[in-house]
Amino acid sequence: MTDESANKGSERENRSAPPSYSEIFLAKFPYYLSIGMTEEHYWDRDSTLVKSYRKAEELRKERVNQEMWLQGMYIYDAISRLSPILRAFAKKGTKAQPYVEEAYPINKKTVEEAELKKEKAKSEKGLRYMQAYMVQANKQLQERK
Repeated sequence: MTDESANKGSERENRSAPPSYSEIFLAKFPYYLSIGMTEEHYWDRDSTLVKSYRKAEELRKERVNQEMWLQGMYIYDAISRLSPILRAFAKKGTKAQPYVEEAYPINKKTVEEAELKKEKAKSEKGLRYMQAYMVQANKQLQERK
């Protein structure tokens, strides 16, 4: 045996073998238990089921992240509405702005409903303005006669 072949043999012995499938499955098992997969599902059911559990976990994290972001938005809005009275040298009689009357629209349907409601309120305000103007104009016409 030459020195070269002896070195190759010792290199092979020093290298660790890749993990077996059993070792990989055992290492991943706690993660899938933590996201709600049962032992039976993990070991005995269809092996592609783990993909669905992983995707469901990603969707859950995304939803929780959106909920936390929305909660932060409400807190930020509430504090900013209180800010006039939180100033050290606020004038007497300074009042906080009222808290929002309705929840923020977060899906397409509620956004559309909020826009329709704003448009309706704007048109009603315009109508009241025109009616008040008409009453005033009629009153001025009657005074001229």
